[in-house]
Amino acid sequence: MKNNKHTNYYVTSIIQDIQTRFVAEETTKFSLSQIERTYEFDDGAIVKYEWQDKSVVTDEDSYNHRFTMARPPKPNPHKLKKGVIKIIEYPEGGR
Repeated sequence: MKNNKHTNYYVTSIIQDIQTRFVAEETTKFSLSQIERTYEFDDGAIVKYEWQDKSVVTDEDSYNHRFTMARPPKPNPHKLKKGVIKIIEYPEGGR
């Protein structure tokens, strides 16, 4: 999992809902215990955001917030790759 200033641009844009940084947003899954959205950025990158209620999901792949690079930007000067770019965990009862 990469955690650098280049991937943080995408994560921060989604967390802070900076809509001027992405050109499309689509909710692909929504329930009381899970949310999944995809964001397309003006550089062509597509990032999938997932949230799940950890009190409901108990498997070993549980997380609070997960950000996955589904399609790297073009051009890709920082050589970003597909895959999970950040996981954020909050204590139970947190965000």
